Formats: sequence, C-alpha cells, structure tokens
Amino acid sequence: MHYYDILMCSRLMGLNLVKKTIINTITYLGACLGVMLALSGAFLSLSRAQESGPEAVPSLYGSQDLKQNQAPKIYTIYNISMDETARTSSLASQAALRKAQRLGLNKLFRKIIREEDYGKLPDLSDGQVTELVNGFEVANEKTSRVRYIADFTVHFSREKIYNFLSVLGMPFAETLSNPARLLTVVEIDGAVMLWESSNSWRTAWRDYDTINNLVPIEIIDSSKIHRMTVSPWQAQRGDPAMINRLAAEVRGRDLYVMSAKVSYDVLTGNRVLDLTVFKEGLATPAYVTQVSVAEEGPETLDKLYQEAIDRATYWLDNQWKEKVMIHFGEASQLTVRIDFSSPEDWFAIKRKLDGISLIRKVILQKFSTTGALARMEHSGDVEQIILTLEQENMALTPVASPARRTPSVPDTAADMKSLTMSSQGTEVDLPTRLDYSWVLTLKK
Repeated sequence: MHYYDILMCSRLMGLNLVKKTIINTITYLGACLGVMLALSGAFLSLSRAQESGPEAVPSLYGSQDLKQNQAPKIYTIYNISMDETARTSSLASQAALRKAQRLGLNKLFRKIIREEDYGKLPDLSDGQVTELVNGFEVANEKTSRVRYIADFTVHFSREKIYNFLSVLGMPFAETLSNPARLLTVVEIDGAVMLWESSNSWRTAWRDYDTINNLVPIEIIDSSKIHRMTVSPWQAQRGDPAMINRLAAEVRGRDLYVMSAKVSYDVLTGNRVLDLTVFKEGLATPAYVTQVSVAEEGPETLDKLYQEAIDRATYWLDNQWKEKVMIHFGEASQLTVRIDFSSPEDWFAIKRKLDGISLIRKVILQKFSTTGALARMEHSGDVEQIILTLEQENMALTPVASPARRTPSVPDTAADMKSLTMSSQGTEVDLPTRLDYSWVLTLKK
C-alpha cells in the first residue's frame, strides 16, 4: 500500500475512534442524566407526599392504613370499618356509606363537645348528616354479589359544623393536644409488670388507635435509663418523686402512669380491672375507675383492656377539652408584636397562625425585617390562645408597653382578660398597672 493511502487510512481510523468515543461518552452521560432525573423525580414525589399528604398521620396515633407524616385533622374521622349485606353489592355499598357518615359524625361530636351536651343533640336524617360532610375516602374494599366491606375516612365541613353547634349554643373544642406520655404498669395474678415484653397491658396501649382523639398517646420506651429510674412497684403506687424524675428525663409536660390491677371476682365470675391514673404534679390519683367483664376465655383480658383504655382516653380528652373549649359569643382582639429573626421564621409563624381555628383574623399594621405589629381577632379567652399557640411551638407573652412601662405584669386570669378588646373593636378601659402589649415568638 502506498504511504499516502496508509496515512489516510490511519487518519480515518483515528477519526472513527474519536467519533466512537464521543458517541459512547454522550450515551453514557445521557444514561447518567436519565438516572439522575429519575432519582430526583422520585425524591421530589416523596418529599411532596411527606409535606402535603392530604390525610397523613404520625405513627404515634396508631393508624396502620395512613401515611406517617402529618397530624390528623380535627374535622376528619378515620378508620371507620363497614361490613354490609344487601340484595346487591351496590345497595350494600350505599348502606355502608350512609352508616359510615353517621358513625363518623357521632365520633366527631364525641370528640369535640362536652359529655353532658352529647345527649342534647337532635336526631338527624341521612340527608342532614350528608349535608355536614365535605367528602370521604375508601380503602380496603372487598365486594361479593351481596356484600360490601371497606374502611372509610369521612371529612366534615368545619363551617357547617360550626354553624350547626352555634344554633344549638353548644361550646366545642377544636385544638389537638400535644401527646400525653404514658407509663403502663399492670398486676396480674400477683405479678407486677412494667418494662417486661410480656406486659400485655403495655401491648394493648401500643395497639390502641387514638387517631380520632384530641389527645394523642406516646408510650414511654423501656430504655436502660428508664429501667434504672422507675421500678414496677414505684410505678404501681404512683411515686411522685419517681414521676418527676421520669418527666425530667423524657421532657414530658403531660406524663401519666396508667396503673392497672387485674383480679377475679368469685361472686360474679367476672374479670375485674381496677385502673388508677397518676399525673405529674399531683399528690393524689387523677382518675380512678373499675371495669368488669364476664369470663369468656382467652379474649376476656383483651375486652377488659379495651374498655379500660376507652375510659382512660375519653377522660384524657375531656381534661383537654375543658382547657380549649370555645364558647359562642366570646370574641376578642389582641394587639400583638410578632418577633422573628428571618423570613423563614415569619413564614413559619404565618402558616401556623393561619391553621389555628381559634384565631379568626390577623391584620398586619406594621411590618419590618425583624418583626411585625398585628391585630389578632380570636375566639375564646387569652389563656386558651396561649395554650393553643404552645401546641404549635409558639409563645405569647405579656410585656410592658414602651409608651407607659410599669414593673407589674398580669398575674391573674381576670387581669389577662382585661387586656383584650371587644369584637366591635372598642378598647377596654385598662388600669395603669396593666398597660401591656403582647409578644409572639417562635420557639426553637
């Protein structure tokens, strides 16, 4: 072959090699880019689901069917199980929906109104119940020719429920509490169990679904430090010093000891559970009840636990309700200075305020990069607002007015209420020593 031909051939081979290398590189980069886009899309979808899942709920509420990243909503009732039979599956499903909506409404009223008011509710038709519903979700559907099984989640309209209760003049609560932390101790056949894995009372509490309650539950874990802090016998008798030490360790403001004693009543043939509830800061039991069920075999203990936990959680909810109950006709205004250190903090505060039902309106009067002056219109009294804001990790505190600063601070409920303004916007005539404004900050 001629030298020139050899040279051209080598150049062509070199060009082809370069071309092939470029094509391979582009193909490889394209594949990498595709993988990166797929991964970023997956992470974006995951983050969106975690941030804005419509009815998600953290595991501490005990729901097995819902996502695990948001607190449940006040006006939504979850996990309504229906099993209906009719001439056709279509008729069975319609009956299941009607019953799920009615059961959901009953559960909602049990959750938000006082026990003594529940019996005053009027009987509603199926159509009237449906009018209060905003929507529903269905999961775990199973059908046959004449049978329909499903789990319902029913969403109710806050505005319509509010209007319904306002006509009746019934006060109600619509603020979720921070979790109550529980220590569960039980005595069965002379054996006292607290941290043991065989503690069936503890297992029953862990399995109990409190997603439709105002007060969620956290069971204190059996860590080595907790085992050294609390003995079963200290927990059983509600030793105040022990409860205070444990509360300091778990940093729990609402710590309860659920002390159960299971026995057998030879006269009636029933299994009996005596429940004593001890609370941090109280020298005497906070709640005492007795549950009795007929001896029916292995399921007897489960029924006993279920009834006792039902009563205990209902008592916890009612304790919380009394603190955050909204009474119709009570409306006030506060002038509040909102302090923040960054735009992120401001948006976090604004988002939290927008989500609090007790706060009807926040009207900005002045705004800067480090704070804002606002008029806050709210339902209920000041103590309820302070408590509700604490649940959202915010602090509302009274401070002396810059214009007329005095050393005193309001120290009674009456003093704090006198700082509010009426719903018509007319200022209350304040004593000189109570010339204060309010400061709202985000806890970190």
